[in-house]
This record gives sequence, C-alpha cells and structure tokens, in this order.
Amino acid sequence: MRIAAILVAAGSGSRFGADTPKQFLTIAGKQVIRHAAEALAPHVTLIQPVGDAEPIAAALAGLAHLPTVPGGATRQDSVRAGLEALAPYAPDIVLIHDAARPVIPARTVPDLLAAL
Repeated sequence: MRIAAILVAAGSGSRFGADTPKQFLTIAGKQVIRHAAEALAPHVTLIQPVGDAEPIAAALAGLAHLPTVPGGATRQDSVRAGLEALAPYAPDIVLIHDAARPVIPARTVPDLLAAL
C-alpha cells in the first residue's frame, strides 16, 4: 500500500507574530517542519512538501521527500496543489499535516492508518 503525506508549509505565520513563519522556527535544535516530517517519515512512502521550495529544501535536507510544490492563496489551495503533485504516484492513502505542528504523538499515525 502506498501512503503519502502532504506537508503543508505555505503559511506566513502572521498570527504567530514572529518575523519567520513558525514552520521554520527552531525547537530542540531542529526546525518545526523537520520535526513534523521526521514524525511522518516512518509511516509513509512519500512526503509531498507544499510551500516555499528554498527554505523547505534546507529544512528537510537529507530526508527523503518529493520536490516541493508552491502553495496557494489559501490552505485549501495548498492542499489541492499537493494532491495534484501526488496524482502521478497514485497513493492509496494521503495524510495531510500542517508543517507548523511539530508534535505528533507516537501512536497517532499508526492508529490513524489502522482506522483507515
């Protein structure tokens, strides 16, 4: 079974109030987006980042992922862009995760996949 994850990282973080979007801030020595990607990686075949390619590539260096696709004007548009980029891979399941949410409890992804 081919399982993909769309890692939505196109937000500006304006409500957060930092100069840098929160997905690119560092917590515990890693950028937030990296924590999120590393939590998903053991459970998925493909990671499709969506957002600004340059900072995403730097944050995910050395971690297997598809080429980043640009985000849209809204989260819905960004998710659509991720889904369109994944279409040629025909995944059976697509998980969608906000890159600004670094903490995924250990059982969350396996339990979700079991339910699906």
